[in-house]
Amino acid sequence: MKRLLLPWLTGVLVGLLSVAHASPGAEEQATQNYQRAEVLRLAGRFEEAINGYRQTLQGLPEHPVAFDRLREIYNRTHTHAAIRELLETTVARQEDDFIAWNLLGVLYGRDRRWDEALQAFVRSLDAEPRAADALVNRGWVLLELRRYEDAITAFEAALRLQPRMARAHAGLGSAMVEARGDYREGMSRYLTAVKLDPENPALLNDLGWLSYKMNRYPEAVAALEKAAALDPKDPMIETNLGLAYQKAGRGQEAIAHLQRALAINPEYTLALYGLGKAYESRGQYPEALQAYRRAWGQSGNDLYLLLWLQAYMASHGQVVILFLFVFGAGLVVIVLRTLRGRRTPATLKG
Repeated sequence: MKRLLLPWLTGVLVGLLSVAHASPGAEEQATQNYQRAEVLRLAGRFEEAINGYRQTLQGLPEHPVAFDRLREIYNRTHTHAAIRELLETTVARQEDDFIAWNLLGVLYGRDRRWDEALQAFVRSLDAEPRAADALVNRGWVLLELRRYEDAITAFEAALRLQPRMARAHAGLGSAMVEARGDYREGMSRYLTAVKLDPENPALLNDLGWLSYKMNRYPEAVAALEKAAALDPKDPMIETNLGLAYQKAGRGQEAIAHLQRALAINPEYTLALYGLGKAYESRGQYPEALQAYRRAWGQSGNDLYLLLWLQAYMASHGQVVILFLFVFGAGLVVIVLRTLRGRRTPATLKG
């Protein structure tokens, strides 16, 4: 469920969320600042919009949409390296800038600099304990590090500050699944997240994948179709939709979406795996063998070689001796790993 661990990198919430801890005056002023910043952003006046979103957060640190809008503008107007340099200069000049520390932590997380990311979120929260977005981002990094109980604590703290924060609900749902195998709570949290932010393709994709893992294939298809309509250029969404169609018995549609994923990214190994399975289930063994062979060549993962061998045997009608396959496949794996050294198996969830 790797995809469930990383929505904080790209998710953009929409709408103005209600805030439980603000005074009426502060909330009203923050609403005005946010609305003004939105007008400036839509007009392409990005520097002025950044100032407006910062003013929103300075008056209302729990406001999560303003952080998302800042990330959106920076990603649109600056390169990754330029954003990092800008934010590092900002915090060097003003050490208590909780907004810059939080955004900088996200960048460190994208670079998988986990310790620096966590430290940046700590600096953000030390400067402003009500920065709910920093708590959520910290939670997603902790999930990536498999510190599940710490992640749960971070997400729950964020929700106490902002009960209507979609990404916090999603993160808590992921943590409940990963830490405790509680799929029911995970599903409940993701449904809440999607209700709060129904146009977010990342959340819909994760909801669809969770439904897939729970063998609820019609629900998976429904969520993933919405995600694909919102973001038709994401190969992961197209692949997950293809896998869900396959499990739902809609093989031709599965093949179409897996091929679409590969058109977007020809080296997306999970799509090749799904395409091989879809072809194999329809008895199209030459096509299945080709897909598995490509997957094995791209990933070096012995799993795909074993799938190739299995499909090859089935294509030659050797069902009677399939029990020998496990023994022979094991020998193949041992020989391959001896020749090229041990490899870590690639996850099937891209």
